[in-house]
Amino acid sequence: MMRIAVPVAILCAALAAPAAAQYREGTPEVLAPPARAPDMRAAQETRSADDYRRAGSPRIVVFWNRELSDRIANDYDTVLTDRSETGEGTAAAVSRNGRYAEGARVTSSEREIRMGRREVEDDRRGSLLEEDREWLLLESFQNRLQSLGLVLVDRALAMRAAAAAEGGPTDKQTAEMRGIAGLADLMMTLTQTGAPDAPLGVRFKITVTDLKTGQIVTTVVADGEGPPRGPGRFVAGANGFEREAPPPLDAAQAGANLASDLLIRLAGRWR
Repeated sequence: MMRIAVPVAILCAALAAPAAAQYREGTPEVLAPPARAPDMRAAQETRSADDYRRAGSPRIVVFWNRELSDRIANDYDTVLTDRSETGEGTAAAVSRNGRYAEGARVTSSEREIRMGRREVEDDRRGSLLEEDREWLLLESFQNRLQSLGLVLVDRALAMRAAAAAEGGPTDKQTAEMRGIAGLADLMMTLTQTGAPDAPLGVRFKITVTDLKTGQIVTTVVADGEGPPRGPGRFVAGANGFEREAPPPLDAAQAGANLASDLLIRLAGRWR
């Protein structure tokens, strides 16, 4: 019995030895994950925001889906509106003057004429996106810019402030220029056009202009798709493993991508 106990004791001691003793010194137990590539776009956005602050954080008035035209005054047409309404029914009783009795057919009419003015042209462009998707895109676009410290000015408020001032202009074009010049340093226009090959079916043009000098700072034409996305993961499909299709681009992501494209283009150009 003693001859069997010795080998068993040796085996138990070997099993009780720490696992690290089974490997060479300095050898990692598992492979370390590869380092993630730096986000170059985020770095460029941060650089642009730093340049913006160094330039004094110029205020930017936003023209959404409209452009600043070369019209210096509004044109109006005189409009005559003629509204008439006719009703027909059955009398319920004899009238006071006895002109009709109960059961008689009665006809009445009313006419209203108004005279006023109507604006001939407007700088606003028709939207190519459904209203809810346009709101999501605009919200995401503005939030991305404001999160990095950009100061955005509302065009309509700037116009109202100029018109409400003592002796303020009554012409819309004059109020627009006086208002944005008083409350902003740069003007940003965002317009859209149809593009069947774009993810949203729309392509956008963003132009930033210096209001003091009239110089165009930059122009960006993009569809909101952002940087190219890498290949998807391998997932089980009907015919074996296949690449996972990227998710469809939604309006909110397109707005953030447009803001990112604009910030990167403006890096080093703020004034």
